Amino acid sequence: MKKYVIATAVAAAAFAPAAFAQAKNFEGFSVLGAVNVNSNKVDSAGSSESKTTSTVGIQAGYDFALGESFVLGLGASLNLGDSEITSSGAKLKNATGVYIAPGIAVSKDTLVYAKLASISGKIDVTSASYDISGLGYGIGVRSFINKNVFLQGEYVYNKYDEKTLNTTLVKNETGVLSFGVGYKF
Repeated sequence: MKKYVIATAVAAAAFAPAAFAQAKNFEGFSVLGAVNVNSNKVDSAGSSESKTTSTVGIQAGYDFALGESFVLGLGASLNLGDSEITSSGAKLKNATGVYIAPGIAVSKDTLVYAKLASISGKIDVTSASYDISGLGYGIGVRSFINKNVFLQGEYVYNKYDEKTLNTTLVKNETGVLSFGVGYKF
């Protein structure tokens, strides 16, 4: 997946017409509210379970214009809801991330970007809870509808580190499809 994200960013850079790209339009501080569709997969004790839930999230970041076309974003995200990850009631709570997002301004209003994030959260199960961390990576598109307001869609794949809980090895992966509205200051 990581190779596809990099290949997409390189292809966008190669085909983006520099005359129309306006990285400066994306520079600055922004905030975003989003609806997330979380596809969770947990492997434990030789079995696998998947569950899809929805949550609300927020993010804040700063984008730097690097030339006419390139943008580098730095930011943080927070999932405001608990995401049920198994039918037995295990939940992913306090999901947070800090990220770097290199992108290409393909027009004065549209940015295509890749995202690499350091992620963390807490898994609550009936008998215990434990902290988890890992890496997330994905792709997204941001498009302004006026000078300050933008729409954003992205897909991020989060792979958390394996944990041992009560002598059982647990693996958790989450795909997050996110749609949001943001404001650039």
